[in-house]
Amino acid sequence: MNSGPSRARETFRVRKCPFRSLWGKVRRTRLGDLKKYLIVEPFVEIVLLSVIIGVISGLVSIVFDETLEAATNFFLRGLLSYLPPEPTQGWSLVDPPRRPWLLPLVVGLGGLLSGVLVYKFAPETEGHGTDAAIACFHKHAGKMRARAPLVKMLASVATIASGGSAGREGPMAQIGAGAASLLSSLARLEGYRRRLLVAVGIGSGIGTIFKAPLGGALFAAEVLYKRDFEVEAIIPAFIASTVGYAIYGFYDGYNPVFDIPQAAFNIPEELVFYGVLGVACGLMGRLYARAFYSIKSAFSSSSVPKVLRPALGGVLTGLVAILFPQVLGIGYGWLTLMSRGLFPITYVNGDWWLPKSPFILVLMLLVLCMAKILATSFTVGSGSSGGVFAPGLLSGAFLGAALAETFLTLFPTLIPNPDVFLTSFVVIGAMSLFAAASKAPIAVLLMTCEMTGGYGVIAPAMLSVALAYLLSGGVSIYREQVLSRPHSPAHVREYLIDVLETIPVREAMRKRFPRVRPNTRLNDVLRRLSTLDLRSIPVMEDGRLLGCVTFEDVLRVPRRRLREMRVGEIMRRRFTYVLPTDSLYTALKRMMTYNVDQLPVLDEGGRIVGVITRMDLIRAHDEYVKFVGLERKE
Repeated sequence: MNSGPSRARETFRVRKCPFRSLWGKVRRTRLGDLKKYLIVEPFVEIVLLSVIIGVISGLVSIVFDETLEAATNFFLRGLLSYLPPEPTQGWSLVDPPRRPWLLPLVVGLGGLLSGVLVYKFAPETEGHGTDAAIACFHKHAGKMRARAPLVKMLASVATIASGGSAGREGPMAQIGAGAASLLSSLARLEGYRRRLLVAVGIGSGIGTIFKAPLGGALFAAEVLYKRDFEVEAIIPAFIASTVGYAIYGFYDGYNPVFDIPQAAFNIPEELVFYGVLGVACGLMGRLYARAFYSIKSAFSSSSVPKVLRPALGGVLTGLVAILFPQVLGIGYGWLTLMSRGLFPITYVNGDWWLPKSPFILVLMLLVLCMAKILATSFTVGSGSSGGVFAPGLLSGAFLGAALAETFLTLFPTLIPNPDVFLTSFVVIGAMSLFAAASKAPIAVLLMTCEMTGGYGVIAPAMLSVALAYLLSGGVSIYREQVLSRPHSPAHVREYLIDVLETIPVREAMRKRFPRVRPNTRLNDVLRRLSTLDLRSIPVMEDGRLLGCVTFEDVLRVPRRRLREMRVGEIMRRRFTYVLPTDSLYTALKRMMTYNVDQLPVLDEGGRIVGVITRMDLIRAHDEYVKFVGLERKE
């Protein structure tokens, strides 16, 4: 009786279009499913994925460059009849802006577009991007939303093309990290290998856009920490950065980014001058980071809506640019001009003013250094999307040029070749200031040498960079950096287990912690998670713990539904916990077993008395080790 329908279904299957069936299988196949047909050794997998990341970085850099050029032609050339000098054609002066009074409006418009893109579609893309990429490695288990790279690129184009004081390295770092995160999801990678690919993406993006594959790869390993390296990332970053550089260079040429005269070091006595330069850059690097975050904090605490803050920052940047148009955009062309002895300070009556007095020239170069830092803080600190690497280099170049002119005026007989000395100070000043501010001295040193072709001054540059790095102390422009590998969740398994077994949870837990109700909107939860730097929040009602909601759970919800959905719809009702009497090692094992960064602490009666995070474990471990070390000394 049942043979009829069954035979009909079989007949239908036979007559089904074979191409449609084949396409359905291909469409359902994920990259992770293909791994069983390939070599499965982990190092081979990382190498293959690094090559893919390099290809993506090269292609994205080309798209980014073309989009940025077209948008710059619209904003600056079309609206202001002005284009900043190019780094490869910076040996001749460009015409000043013909309508300077429009600068605040144009830069403010770019900030407004950037703010709308960022805060409406991907709030995690605000700011300079490199911090978000570092946080993705340390805090977010290598996970980033798929839309973030595209939003970051478009928002950065709006910021930079309209004249905002920002660079390309931060956006490319986050874009590279986002591409690596997406690729890891397709390959079904989790844990440390996913984080490792994110670091590779950072290096590939930066090394490609700056045509500095060696420096970019080392930057990925060095920028994650203040005093350490992610050594496992270096070799795959070499591969990805080289592939990206090869593709981008085929489009844009393989010449260095800057076209500057070659400098050389031949007189040992000049090391004293380079030492002074390193000290000055170290102090200025501290000022750069502190000024940036002071202004960022002022914007964050203001009553201006978030989406409008980048527009306000753009207006303030435009006001600075009325007097000093050097602060507009990336500004690399001005570095090339200074390396050739041209110092257009500001413009009077529609033409550039070139000061003839050495004292006034030095003073105005120092003013330009501060103006660039101020404009960058207004632009990026207000929430616009853009990098802080390029502004840091230009500020250092201004400082280096000011000191070079000072030494040439005071000690003319000790410097036989003033032109070479000036070029060297401009280049070394650029790398020293940002090496101090970024806590990545080796990578910045090599990257700047690759960008300028200035390997002839690497010896004095090492002295200047080392002094700048040491004098900058613990201040960094990248707030998401951690001190060293033991302070990162990526290396939590490397902690000393015997130490953690001796410390009870009650001594390290947080007794004051945020909590939400089941009817709390998800957009409020996302804001609190981002503000409080937490991975999850307990869900409570009437004093009872009902579950928890994590950052990853919220990110899976479409952005358009965050306002309407409530915590109770997505919260985790089954969760693990620890007791106050449990050891930190017990808490660590449960965090690793359940892949969480935070646990609730319940008493014997089942009431929540606190929470404990991975960072609490690190802090308790470090305090114990420090205490034991002091006791041994006594």
